[in-house]
Amino acid sequence: MYAMLPIVRADGTITIHLANDGPDNLVVTLYDRNARHRQLVLSGQIIYGNASISTSITADSSAQGHLTWRAMSTDRDMPRCGHRDVLHIDDGATVHVKADSACPHHHR
Repeated sequence: MYAMLPIVRADGTITIHLANDGPDNLVVTLYDRNARHRQLVLSGQIIYGNASISTSITADSSAQGHLTWRAMSTDRDMPRCGHRDVLHIDDGATVHVKADSACPHHHR
């Protein structure tokens, strides 16, 4: 007898662009919230100032993505941090990442 595995509802993937509009280099971590268990997509990815990268995340039943990102500037003397939960992301969308707040003490 075969074990029944749960069916994972994934309606494909979408491509998104992560843009760093600021001059400082950022270290970015990205989680796909539509994946079954909050899947790590990027870990410690450097996005240079005024640059962008592309990646794919899981689409939900309405063909939209859901992600959480965290970013920290690479400036060791005065690090800045940022984070956001982003819903309803369309295929080809640009998500802007930034580090414009003081970092929590445990991130330094």
